[in-house]
Amino acid sequence: MTPDGTGSPGGAGSPTPTEAAAAVPAGVLDGAGDLRADYAAVDWDASPVGPPEGWPAALRTAAALTFSTSFPVTLLWGPEHVLLYNEAYAALFPAKHPGALGRPCQEVFPEIWDDIGPLMRGVMSGGGAVHKVDQELHLVRRGFTEESYFTYAYSPVTGEDGAVEGVLDLVVETTASVVDARRAQLLGQLAELPTRLHDPLGLADLALPVLRTATKDLPLVELVVPGEPGRPRDLRLSDPPPETADRDLVVADGPAGRTAWLRVPGAGGAASRPLLAVLLSTGLAEDDVYLGFLRQVAAALGNAVAVATAIQAAASRAELRAAQVRRLVGLVRTLQELPGAEEPEALERVAATAASRLLGATGARLVLAGGGPETSPAPSTSRSGGLPLQVSHRHLGHLHLDWAPGRTLAHLSEEERAVLSVLTSSTAQALDRSSARRAEREATAAVRAIAEELQRSLLTAPPVVDGLEIAVRYSPAAEHAQVGGDWYDAFTTATGSLHLVIGDVTGHDQRAAAAMGQLRNTLRGVAHGGRSTPAGVLAELDAALPHLGVASLATAVLGTLSGPDDDGARQLVWSSAGHLPPLLLGAGGAPRLLDEPAELLLGIFPGTERTDHTTAMPRGATVLLYTDGLVERRGSDLQAGLAWLVEAAAAHEGACPEELCDALLELVGGRVDDDIALVAARVV
Repeated sequence: MTPDGTGSPGGAGSPTPTEAAAAVPAGVLDGAGDLRADYAAVDWDASPVGPPEGWPAALRTAAALTFSTSFPVTLLWGPEHVLLYNEAYAALFPAKHPGALGRPCQEVFPEIWDDIGPLMRGVMSGGGAVHKVDQELHLVRRGFTEESYFTYAYSPVTGEDGAVEGVLDLVVETTASVVDARRAQLLGQLAELPTRLHDPLGLADLALPVLRTATKDLPLVELVVPGEPGRPRDLRLSDPPPETADRDLVVADGPAGRTAWLRVPGAGGAASRPLLAVLLSTGLAEDDVYLGFLRQVAAALGNAVAVATAIQAAASRAELRAAQVRRLVGLVRTLQELPGAEEPEALERVAATAASRLLGATGARLVLAGGGPETSPAPSTSRSGGLPLQVSHRHLGHLHLDWAPGRTLAHLSEEERAVLSVLTSSTAQALDRSSARRAEREATAAVRAIAEELQRSLLTAPPVVDGLEIAVRYSPAAEHAQVGGDWYDAFTTATGSLHLVIGDVTGHDQRAAAAMGQLRNTLRGVAHGGRSTPAGVLAELDAALPHLGVASLATAVLGTLSGPDDDGARQLVWSSAGHLPPLLLGAGGAPRLLDEPAELLLGIFPGTERTDHTTAMPRGATVLLYTDGLVERRGSDLQAGLAWLVEAAAAHEGACPEELCDALLELVGGRVDDDIALVAARVV
């Protein structure tokens, strides 16, 4: 057996592993698998546990258990903690196997004995099992002392007399997960650098404090940024090899040890990019994983530099603009008045003031292309010049400036010409905005009138039904000039029953109005035969939408009122497709919402199963259907709006449908953010 535990016992004349395996008594090491020959080669007579044929039953049983699992397990027997382990465990320690077999643990693992020895002795002395998670251990496993992490458990193995005779060690190596986690944390911190770095020359000042927290991966780290202000550097990492001039990664021996130099990726030649120097950890393998992580670090630094460079370029452009703005500050202050000038005469006064204050002009006049303060420009003289006012190639007129004797446009300096350019451009834009606002006000008034008329033309008067009072209302939103998607309907079917409908198509435009018209008319057609319940009608309507080319979503409530019974009462049957609940008044109690669960909106899933709900409506009872404009307010939740509706309706108990609808609309006044549609029916 070699002194460092890396070789096998034996010398000249020793049996081969195959011969030794054959000599081992059957049954003891049968389960050792591929390690059987290694076990057979051990000089068991020299081992503290002795030959296998003499092992006690407890050791044989524990060894069989160790060999039977594919999980890394080692058995540490006796006071010397002699090692017996399986194939999975051997794979964890290639530099120690097979020499570790049959040897005391302290001889095999002297580098970590101070960490694990007390734990084993505690288990052997009856202290119970020990469990460690992600314990850091520095092991010689691949020819060097390697930083490693393990989760393991030491469990006592007792003999026939109940005394603890050994320790069973179940182990999982967690090195990769621990190292990956800490590296991910570092890369996450580096990913935040672009939010703090605004000058590429400040990269080292921000990045090095972060990098130097990762001492296990980066024992020493330095960053050389070309052009940065002078700062103290770690001289052990400040002398890169010449290969870094044309290679992005160079690994070589340096003053401090094995060192990696990485050129930070980015635009420009190598000499213009930062250079990252890292002293490699002696506890980590110099492999693709370690070097790949260093490349990720360099890439994160390169990303920060790229962002900072872009920010710096933007700042330079902003500074240039700021200088121009500073030259024109007087103009800007004057031209702040332009947006408030609604009429050409006011614009002319602002322009004249600016030209006088900033350019020394003696006067200014606006000449509009389509008429204005002057319908034709004054004759041009040496002291008067007309400047065209244009916006997007549209000619709006001219700005004429008057000058004192001896001064004309030709005498203006470059800066004054820039000021004049801004003045004419801003005046043209202000003039264009003024014209657009006037046209917009006129168009809005016209469109609103047309929109309301079109909306009302799509909504019809309710039918006259004996024993019922019916009222309908539509009120457009205060701020909308478009056709909306709210609608109501009330009609009788071939069976004589009354159908009440309220609905809301998403949108506020002509498409919403068109979709509303299609939904309304299709629903009427489906319901007219009177053979389907409200749920059935809504289901048929939902199924028809894709075939009608209607892509909009809509909410709706459809209710039917049956004919009267002997005492005049009727039955209300309704179904809701995602709409607000109907309100029932005067049905023998306080007003209440018929808030059975609403189902999916129309247009989402044509196969949606829909449900009918029923409630009695005695004489004097009123049902109100409404759209969300009645109860939704900006800055207030829907439940508050519904509570307001119940309270407002209670204050008008006994009112007829016409009075109820008018009272509710009067309460909301002109404060609505959306259209309102109402339909109410009372049993009389």
